[in-house]
Amino acid sequence: MSERVMSALEDKRVQLVVGGVGITGGIYVAVKLSWFRKNPFKSFGGKTGAMAKDLVDRGIQSYNEFFDQEDGKGVGSRILSTPDFVNKFYSLITDFYEYGWGESFHFAAREKGESFEDSIIRQEVAIAENIGLKEGMNVIDLGCGVGGPMRNIVKATGGKVTGITINEYQVGRCTTLNKAAGVEHLTEIVQGNFMDLSKVFKGRKFDGAYAIEAACHASNTTALYKEVFQVLKPGALFASYEWLRTDKYDPNNKVHVDVVDGIAEGNALPEVRTIEDCVKAAKAAGFEVQFTFDRATLGGVPWQQAMKSARRAAYLTHILTGVLEFIGFAPKGTQAVHTMLLKAAVNLEKGGDLEIFSPMYLIVMKKPMGAAAVEA
Repeated sequence: MSERVMSALEDKRVQLVVGGVGITGGIYVAVKLSWFRKNPFKSFGGKTGAMAKDLVDRGIQSYNEFFDQEDGKGVGSRILSTPDFVNKFYSLITDFYEYGWGESFHFAAREKGESFEDSIIRQEVAIAENIGLKEGMNVIDLGCGVGGPMRNIVKATGGKVTGITINEYQVGRCTTLNKAAGVEHLTEIVQGNFMDLSKVFKGRKFDGAYAIEAACHASNTTALYKEVFQVLKPGALFASYEWLRTDKYDPNNKVHVDVVDGIAEGNALPEVRTIEDCVKAAKAAGFEVQFTFDRATLGGVPWQQAMKSARRAAYLTHILTGVLEFIGFAPKGTQAVHTMLLKAAVNLEKGGDLEIFSPMYLIVMKKPMGAAAVEA
C-alpha cells in the first residue's frame, strides 16, 4: 500500500468517514438479514414524530433537563405529566416505538412457543373480554397511540372502538393505519386529553372503556377515573392495565428506588403507583371494583424478555442513529432520544427481573346501575 494511502488512513477525519461508512454498510446488511422489525433507513429521515427537524434536539434537551432537576430523589417526588409534557414525549418517541416494537405500544407475558406478535394480540383481546365488548357496543380506548390494539380488538370482537390520544401525529398515523387495515368503519380517533373526557365527548355515553398501559401518564389517578366514570353508561365496565410497583418493592432499597425512578424518567411518568392506590382511586370515583390481577405473573416467558431479545437490533439502531445524525440524514437529537429509550429499557428489564414492577397490573371496575356522575 502506498505511503500516500497510509498517510490518508491515519487522518482522523478519514478514519471517521470510513468507520461511518463501514458501520452503515454493516447495518444495511443487518437490515437485509431481517435483524430489524422495520427498515431503519426509511424511519429516521427528516423528523421524529410530530417534531420538525430543527425542534428534536431542543425537545430532548428540555425533557432531560426536567428530570435532571429531580435526579435521585425517588419516585413520587415530582409532579409533572402536564398534557404538553406527555405530548412532547410522544412527539419524540412515536416513530421509535413503532419502528422498534410495532403498532401496539405495550408489553405482554408470553406462553412458551408463542410468538411476540401473538402474545400482544392475546393481551389486547383479553382486556376487551374483561369489559364484555361485542358487536353493537362502542367503547373508549384511552391513550390509543397509533391504534394497534384497537385494530386487533375490533377484528376479534366486531365491536366499535373510539380512541383518544393527546398527540396530533398519532391521530394521523392511527387514521392512516386504520384505513389500511380496512377497519375505519369500526374505529374513530379523537385528539384530546383523557383528563378532560367529559368535555371532549360532551354528553356522549359509552358501553365500556379500556386503557392499555396509558393511565400511568395521568397526574392524578382519581381524577382520570372520575372522567371515565362520567362518560360511561350505568352498568358499563372499565378495565386498565396499570404500570405499578409490586409488593416486592422496597422504598428503603436504593437499587429499587433507582430502577423505578429510571422507569418514570424514561417513560414520562409522574410517579409509579401501587394497586392499592388504584383501588382507592376507583372507589373514590364511584366505581365498584370487580377484581385486580397482575398479568405479569402469567405465561412461561417473562414480559421483559422481548426487550432482551431485541437488544442486538437496539444497539445497532443506536449506532445507526448517530451515523445518520452525523451525515445530516436524521435531525440533531435523534440519537439522544434513542439513548433515553435505551436507558428506559434497561430499567424496565431490571424492574421485571426484580419483580418490583409490573406494566400490566389489571384492574376491572363497574359503574353501578343508576349511578350519577361523580363530580371531580
